Amino acid sequence: MKMSWVVLMVLAALVAGVAVLALGPSGAESAFPGRNGRIAFYSNPGGDNFDIYVMNADGSGQTRLTDDPADDTRPAWSADGSKIAFVSARGGQKDIYVMNGGGGGQTRLTNNPAEDSDPAWSADGSKIAFESGRDGNGEVYAMNADGTNPANLTNNAADDRLPAWSQDGSKIAFDSGRDGNREVYVMNADGSSQTNLTNDPATDRLPNWFPDGSKIAFVSDRDGQDEIYVMNANGSGVTRLTYSNPAPPFAPAWSPDGLKIAFHRDGEIYVMNADGTGQIKLTSTGGAEPDWQPLSAVGGIAELPHISDSSGRNFIAPAALAAAALAVLTAGAWYTRRRWLG
Repeated sequence: MKMSWVVLMVLAALVAGVAVLALGPSGAESAFPGRNGRIAFYSNPGGDNFDIYVMNADGSGQTRLTDDPADDTRPAWSADGSKIAFVSARGGQKDIYVMNGGGGGQTRLTNNPAEDSDPAWSADGSKIAFESGRDGNGEVYAMNADGTNPANLTNNAADDRLPAWSQDGSKIAFDSGRDGNREVYVMNADGSSQTNLTNDPATDRLPNWFPDGSKIAFVSDRDGQDEIYVMNANGSGVTRLTYSNPAPPFAPAWSPDGLKIAFHRDGEIYVMNADGTGQIKLTSTGGAEPDWQPLSAVGGIAELPHISDSSGRNFIAPAALAAAALAVLTAGAWYTRRRWLG
C-alpha cells in the first residue's frame, strides 16, 4: 500500500515534468535533421492589409498572429522556434519587430527614418541580420536580438539585401547588385570575405540555406523565367528544381528536416519535395514569404498538443494534459490493485 503511493507520486512528477517541458518551445540548435513545425507567412484574405499567419505543415490550422492596420510582412522564425521577427509599417515606415511564436509580446526593434526589412536570425538567437537603407542604399546589417548595436556588414555602393544566416552561425548569404545584376553572395558573419557564388548574367536572388549548411536554394531567371534552383554552399552543382508555367515560384524555404521546400507562387503558399517533385498547394486565400518553424529532433512527451495565451506563451492543451493525467491514474490504479490482490 505504501509503495503504491510512492509510485503514484513518481508518476505525478513525470506529468508535472511534461507540463514544464511543454511551457517552452523545442530547441532548434540540435543537430540536423530537425523536425518540421508550423509555417509562418503573410496574407490578406480580406483584401485589406497584410498580417502574419501561421499554419501546420499540411496547410491546416491557419491562424492570424498580427492584427494591425499597417502591413506586417516577411516573418522569420528564430532558431529555437520560440519567436518570429517580422517587418511592419505600423510606426510610419518599415521596421523590424519581434513577437512570441503565439503572437504575443510584439516589440519594435528598429526605429530609423530609413526602411529596415528582411530579418534573419543567427543560429544562437543572439543576433538578427536585416536589410536597411539607412546609409543611402540597401546594406546588410546585423544587430543584437533586442535591437541594439546595429552594424553595417556589407559596406558596398550597390544594393545588398535578403540576408540568410547559415545554421552554424558562421556565414550569411545575401543577394547583391554590385556586379550589374543580382547575384547570390556569401560572407562571414562579421562581413568579411564577401564572395560571389552564382556568377551568372541572369538575376539570382532569394538565398535560403539547407538545414545542415551544405546547400543553398535560390531563385534565378537564367532559363528564361524565375525558377527555384539549388547549389552547393560553394556555388558549384547548380540544379534546377521547378519548371513552372506560367506563374514563377519565389521565396524558397527549406523544412528543418531537409525533405521539403515551401515557396509562394501566384499569391499562394506551396510545398514540394526537396527534388522539386510533389508540389502541393497549402493556401487558398493568399500567402507569401513562407518560413518554417524549427523543432528539435528529440520529440516525445514534450511535444504534446499545446495552446498559446495572449502573450504567446505555450501550454499543454487541456485535453492532452487530461489524457496524460488519466494515463498516470490508470497506471497507479493497476499497480495498487496488483499489490492488494497479489
